[in-house]
Amino acid sequence: MIKYLIQMIIAHFFFVLHNQGGFAKVTGPLFSISASGKIADAMVYFSWKGLSVVREWKVPANPQTGAQGDTRVMLGGLGRACSPVNKLSQFATYARETTPSGQTWVSEIQRYMFATYFTDAAAFAAHDAEEGAHGAHLDFDVRALEVGLAHFNLAYKAMATQFTRTHMLYCMAKYGCDMYLNDNTKFNAAPYTKALATWVDADIVLLIADFPDI
Repeated sequence: MIKYLIQMIIAHFFFVLHNQGGFAKVTGPLFSISASGKIADAMVYFSWKGLSVVREWKVPANPQTGAQGDTRVMLGGLGRACSPVNKLSQFATYARETTPSGQTWVSEIQRYMFATYFTDAAAFAAHDAEEGAHGAHLDFDVRALEVGLAHFNLAYKAMATQFTRTHMLYCMAKYGCDMYLNDNTKFNAAPYTKALATWVDADIVLLIADFPDI
């Protein structure tokens, strides 16, 4: 009997939802003053513009297209590239000086790399190839492993290139050097003041020395 009543209540609410543009105002949901959350994968109660409302529960869409996979690999790889950097480190301090008010330094690095180097999958692959051809490529790889970075990939991406740990560390070096070139009062210290193309292992060691807490 109780199960039948619940089914009738759910059916009634679905009828209301269908005729009220997706959700309905409620004043005493489930015989209470207010409610929130999901009921039996059927209804969701929440506040909307000061009202208590209910709508049908739906699983959020998460289409895994190749283009979305490409973007998620690039975005996720950049986030992982920042993960070894302590928020109280020298690198984070430098990065905050280049970050607009209201933004985080991690999001600013992601924004800059997307706007400058990761404009599409082909540009990302070209940047990855640039790192691969660097004279200190093997050193970047060793040091990336040392700070705990790991390759990042998604099976449904369209591009052939994954985000390697070596490329992640290279991006951090690229950001620091670019910020110095854009404004020589930012990242104004070794190794960022040295052209990235000429970096050797000693410069990479200086880079990762800026990652721990000061």
